[in-house]
Amino acid sequence: MNSQKIWIGIAIAALVIIAILGFQFIDSGNTSTLSAQGASELIEKPDMVRVWVGVSILKPNAQDAQNEANRITNAIIDGLRYKGITEADIQTEDISLYEDKTWTQTGEKSNGWRATQTLKIKTSDFSKIGQIVDIGVTNGANQINNIEFYLSPEKEAEYKTQAIADATKNARDKAEAMATGSGAKILRVKSISESNFNYYPYTYSMNDVAGAAAVKESATVLPRDVNINANVMIVYEIR
Repeated sequence: MNSQKIWIGIAIAALVIIAILGFQFIDSGNTSTLSAQGASELIEKPDMVRVWVGVSILKPNAQDAQNEANRITNAIIDGLRYKGITEADIQTEDISLYEDKTWTQTGEKSNGWRATQTLKIKTSDFSKIGQIVDIGVTNGANQINNIEFYLSPEKEAEYKTQAIADATKNARDKAEAMATGSGAKILRVKSISESNFNYYPYTYSMNDVAGAAAVKESATVLPRDVNINANVMIVYEIR
């Protein structure tokens, strides 16, 4: 009798398992997917600025050109350090030495040797922009290339997290609207991926001014807000 009860119990359990598996098979067979792309845009203030200060020297020979470029560059760095800008915030971005030539109808003409060096100086104190340019010009810089306002790595990471979260919510809202409109029901997220994230620093060009004019103009340059954009793609399973 006990043996019969055991076999009956096993049979019932097997039927239950088969019924559950059969339901899952039928349920999964009735599902499909819905894709939604979410987008977001943040408008935030930059917290850092970069200034490119350079020197271009033409001399009869290569050694004199290089020595003069080095002298001016070192004088600029010393001036910046004196005003509290550390060497960690000063980067040599470009160094070149080449023979400067002019091509005429009779052939090449050597004008001498040109040495160029460019420093990239960064700071979080926007009031120092004019001061940086002034130090550069005072010590012999004859090229003030650009002033660029941008996000520090910490701020960029913070805004990226927020932008992706906003884009994900935007995708969810779109998916729910499409599901409601089509009479479907969202079951779960099948896949999610970040398709795009970017922001563009604001760059103010100083290529057309030099000397005292560059110092005066740089003192009036103000930062502008930057746009941070994110896009995500989410695939939902629906029924």
